Formats: sequence, C-alpha cells, structure tokens
Amino acid sequence: MKKILSLVLILILSGFVLGQSVLEIPAYDDQGNPIVNALIKYVVADTNATGQQLHDVYKLQRGKTYFYNQSPVFKNPITLIADESGTTDETKPPKIIITTNDAGELPEDYCITTFANLTIKNIAFSTTSIEGDYSWANAILLQADGLRIELENCYFELTGWGMVEAVVNNTVLILNRCHVRNGTVLPDGDEWCPFFIEMDSGNADSLIIRNSTFFNIQGSVINVEGQNPIKYFVFDHNTVVNIPKGFTTAIQAHLNSSITNNIFYNVGVHGVRKIDITSGSSDHVCDGIISADTLASNEPGAPDSLTFILAEKDRIINVKNNVYYFSQGVKDYFTEFADSIEAPLFFDSRTQSMFDDNVTWPNFVAENNVNADPGFMNFGGTDGLVAQMRNHRLNGTFGFWGWDPDSARTDLEPGQHWAFLQWPLPEDFSYSANFTSTDGYHVGSLVYYPGELALYQQNLSGVEDEKSLGIPQKFSLDQNYPNPFNPTTVISYKLPSTSNVTLKIYDVLGKEIQTLVNKTQQPGNYSINFNASKLSSGVYLYQLRAGDFVQSHKMILMK
Repeated sequence: MKKILSLVLILILSGFVLGQSVLEIPAYDDQGNPIVNALIKYVVADTNATGQQLHDVYKLQRGKTYFYNQSPVFKNPITLIADESGTTDETKPPKIIITTNDAGELPEDYCITTFANLTIKNIAFSTTSIEGDYSWANAILLQADGLRIELENCYFELTGWGMVEAVVNNTVLILNRCHVRNGTVLPDGDEWCPFFIEMDSGNADSLIIRNSTFFNIQGSVINVEGQNPIKYFVFDHNTVVNIPKGFTTAIQAHLNSSITNNIFYNVGVHGVRKIDITSGSSDHVCDGIISADTLASNEPGAPDSLTFILAEKDRIINVKNNVYYFSQGVKDYFTEFADSIEAPLFFDSRTQSMFDDNVTWPNFVAENNVNADPGFMNFGGTDGLVAQMRNHRLNGTFGFWGWDPDSARTDLEPGQHWAFLQWPLPEDFSYSANFTSTDGYHVGSLVYYPGELALYQQNLSGVEDEKSLGIPQKFSLDQNYPNPFNPTTVISYKLPSTSNVTLKIYDVLGKEIQTLVNKTQQPGNYSINFNASKLSSGVYLYQLRAGDFVQSHKMILMK
C-alpha cells in the first residue's frame, strides 16, 4: 500500500494525473527526415468535431529537434512536456527551432502562438536556424487577455525581440527552473534586444519567477512600460549574469513586489550617459540595478486614460538578501569611460530616496543587499560583454557576443553549435562565497544545489499553491470548518488573480450580519476566522464576491 501511495504522490507532484491521455509527438518520419511543423500536424490538428483537444498532454521526445517555419496557433489550453532531461545528447531537452520555408526564407514566425492557457515543461526554444540565420520572431506570443502561462525547466537561446511577448492584459506568468542564455543580437543587429519578457503595451496580473538563470542577454530581463501595471511580482532565488541593459525597466508599474535572494552579476553595465542625466533626458533605467519610480497614474499631468490608480502608500516592494557585483573587466570599462558614463548602483538616487521616505512609501523595505563576488565555478567570463559595450560606446554599433564552448566541435556545421543546445549546459553558477538568504538556502538559483531545490519546492506553502508554484488556478470558496461550529469556524477561499473581494455573513432571510473582508487582494489562498459568539444558534450563509465570481455556502451555529 505504501508503494502505491508513493507512486500516486510522484505522479501528482510531477504534473500528471491518473487517467490523463498523452500523445507523443514525433520529430522525424520513418525515413529519418524532419517533420517540419510537427506541432501543427499533431497538436493543433488533434481536435474533435467541436474543436476540443483529443488529448490532455502532448509529449516531445528528449534529444530531438523539432523544426518549424509556421507558428502553431493554440486555441485551446495546451500542456506540452518532455521527460526530465539526463546528461547526454540523447536525453537533453527537445528543442523547437525555426527553419526556412519553401521559398528558402526564414520567416518571422513564433515558436508558439497561443490564445489559451499554456503549460510547458522540459523544452528548449530558439528562433535562430541551424545555419545561424536570425529571425526577429519571439519564442512564445500571447494573443488573448487573462492567460495563464506556466514554464517549468524550459530553455531559451538566440531568440528574437522578446522571448515571451505578452502585449495583452491580466496575464499570469509563472517561471520555475528556467534557463535563458545567449540572448544577444547577431552581426549587423541594431536593437537593445532581446528581452525575456516583453510587455510594453500589456499588463500582468501576476509575474512569478523562481530558481531561473538569465545569462548573456542584451536587453532587460523584464521590459514593461510604466502605464501597464504588474500587480503581483515575485522574483526569488534567481541568478542574473551579464545583462547590459538591466534587470528590469523601472519598477514604475509594480504594485506588490518581492525581489529576494537573487544574484545580480554584471547587470546594467552599459550605464547611462552623464549628459543625459544632467540634461534631464535620462529615465534612470540603466543607472540602477533596481530602479523604482512612482506609479504612472500618480505622476503630475498623468492622462485620464491611465485608469489604474493605487495610492503610493499602499504599494509594497521588498528587496531583501540579494547579492550584486561587477567583475574587474566591467570595472575597467567603467573607468575607461568615466568621463562620459555613470556606472550603475544597486539603487539609483531616485530609488534610494523612495526607500528612504517612510511616509510616502511605508511599505518599501530594503534589507541585507550586499556587494560581493560570488566566485562562480564556470561561466566563460565577461570578455564578450565588455567588448560589446566598448564597441557601442566607440562606434555606436552592436555585434554578436555570447559564450560558445561548442564552437570548436568538428562534427557540427558552421552555426550548428548554437542551434543544438550545448548539453549539459557549460555554465555552472554554483559559487564559493557564503551569503545569507531569507530562507536558509543558497542565494541565487537553487538549480545548482539540487538538494536545496527539492526542499524549497516542498516547502512552498501558505498563500502559494504547490502545483503552480505560485497561485491557485481558479476561484473557489470552501465549506467552513468545522461545521456545525461553536462559536468559531474558519472560512477559506482561493483567488487566481488580483480581485476586489467581499466576504459577508447573512441570516437565512438574507439580512447582512457582518462583513469579514472588503478590499483588493492579491492571488493566493486565504483563511478567515469567524467568531459567532454574539449570534444565536441557527443556519447562516456566507458569500464570497471576487470580481465576477460569486459563491455562497451554508453553515450551522450550534450553541
């Protein structure tokens, strides 16, 4: 019996439910030829007469390359998975990668376009072909409001403008154990890109990123405009290395943010021109690793079109137990251009003044953020990064840079070493230093410390849902417990998105007795203790309203 229960528990924790139907997607035909656009042929087309998916899960094969030249468009919720990777080429993550079309051209088509919720696990992406030709297409394009996107142990390399583009509203985006590497422009490129998350004209209900690595990315990890809010933001236990543009654009739209236990190594190193600062034209995005600002709706002269309004005193930003550092090569670059650029600080002056103002921003807290060298085990250094920054300062142009140990392989055609995902990944961001985190684990991504990672994921609790590693998947109101009760009981409910919430008690005639909750709440699991000591025995109703969701239950008070 114990073995059966253990097997069921393993299946549940790994994302599988007994009874789910799984369709395995081939990458090659019987003759060994690539099946171009396999996701269209086997996933998009896998529907019944009413357009519903015939399978619950679609499985890609480890070690295989899935070529596409036309974006698969998902109209239904899709779960796309592969088995957990091993240590050989045959067991590395399958890779979805662009190729030329019938006309011999490389299209700007996304790896995936979705109008519905999406769950992806153990899969790699690239929009650069095996010949080394670069497409500006993104890996994943969101095309509808209110989508929930969960990425677990996914890999992104040499991908276009924004690896995940969400120019839509109320997105819930959850990343865990993901790895982004060599996100830089190819020769003759002329843009500060790619970003990892591009939200320049959309907003997010929730953005939760844990135990992920961002390595050698030209643009910001997160690009969001000030008028488009991120209501709930968690950035915990991530490793961010060699990012010229910055960690994120200004935290101007972040309402409830937690930035904890991360390593920021050579982040924002391009700096900002001093002439731009003195002329007032700088937005101070690049001169602070963490850069905050007032909400766009609260700035003088804000347009009436910015309908989202929250008082500055109600915003929450916690920045705790992070490590930041600039390598010697980057420091030398700052010295070389000291007359013209300002080197970034952890907090720029504007951000520091906001955290120091406890009257206007009482919920802005910064603690135990230290400037120290982690002493990474192996990551290829920073020569390419510094060369790129110098070239742009001196010549105003961009080139390609990245870490490419496989370039010496003689069994690969030119450019193929980029396309076929070096495996195991060459970079190792475990480190020799000793840092303090908020939870007792190593700072930075715990992927490099598997034992701690397992404990971390087991211990996610409280307002967080284990399956999503973030938040519940749907609204619900639980039956109170105990029931019947005397005189106290607990009422629990779940919120998948930020909502205006009311929880009220009524008698059987519909008369309102008491309001337990009446406020805006972030996604999560909530429990309220209800004390009915002043009420008479009898049947009562409790009702939850959260946006358009309404649900009621009966409860019995027995004295």
